[in-house]
Amino acid sequence: MAAYSSPHSQYCANCGTSLDPGALICSNCRRFTHADQMEQLANRARQLTALGQLPAARQHWQAILTLLPPDAAQRQGVLREIEKLDKRMSPPPKKADWAKRLGPLGVVAAFIAKFKTALLLLITKGKFLFSILAFLGVYWSLFGWWFAVGLSASVLLHEMGHYIAVKRFGFKAELPMFLPGLGAYVKWNGANVDPGVRAQISLAGPLFGFVSGLLAYSLYSTTHQMVWLAVAQFAGWLNLINLIPVGIFDGGAAISALGRQQRLMILVTCLALAFILHEWAFGFVALGAGYRIWKRDFSLEPRQGIAFAYIAIAAANGLLSWYCFNMTRLLLHRAV
Repeated sequence: MAAYSSPHSQYCANCGTSLDPGALICSNCRRFTHADQMEQLANRARQLTALGQLPAARQHWQAILTLLPPDAAQRQGVLREIEKLDKRMSPPPKKADWAKRLGPLGVVAAFIAKFKTALLLLITKGKFLFSILAFLGVYWSLFGWWFAVGLSASVLLHEMGHYIAVKRFGFKAELPMFLPGLGAYVKWNGANVDPGVRAQISLAGPLFGFVSGLLAYSLYSTTHQMVWLAVAQFAGWLNLINLIPVGIFDGGAAISALGRQQRLMILVTCLALAFILHEWAFGFVALGAGYRIWKRDFSLEPRQGIAFAYIAIAAANGLLSWYCFNMTRLLLHRAV
């Protein structure tokens, strides 16, 4: 089928403006000159598609392209319709044919093709899988199966907090790498990243870690197995320690987005919680905040919201650790 043709009106059917010869769009109302013809073509193309006459339907969509201005957004929709028809008219060859011709080798090749996603996953994500298994094995040998599972899951959830936050801000990241006896980390390119963004990524780990502690405590509430209470207490304590604002700890990157006033808020709050609860991990966070005040590496654009989030996450993890520790001590006292 040739491109659709019709007598070209000298005036726009919508506003009556005089049209230049060959114009595809009205200079006054911006209506397509051949809008009615294109609608007829589109309707006919859909009818032909329903009847199975795909080549004819494709020609109708192709004809619409000749009536659209080159920069019209509608061209993409028409091109998608043509692409769908092309795929239906040229289906991919059946895999079973070459598998049969190759005999036993074809069966193997077909198996590899079927499970290529799983094989690719094993190859590309092997570091993550092997490292977490090694991490699990070390703590299993030291503290038993269930504590090792709980601890590994807690650390994994903490690191996935970083991973998800990195992805949320559009950066590339690798799955967590576990280091038995040391912890885990997520590798990503954080060069020249805004301190506020880096702080949110850093705080996402202790936030997700707190959730892992709550999940462990809910398991204890359901099963009354002391191991889950121990996992919950350790998760809270570990994530609070991770908020010490120095070095490679998550708190070190998070506090970089804060000014003197916000750091002083963290120092005072953590000191108060340390003395009230006798949870001395808060004291280490306070000491770190004091050091960062003394260092005077304040942010030029302090983020008040990040300071509140920092304090809230630290308090939540510290209270979880304090509560689970005291509950464990109470239960052991009753058992005696």
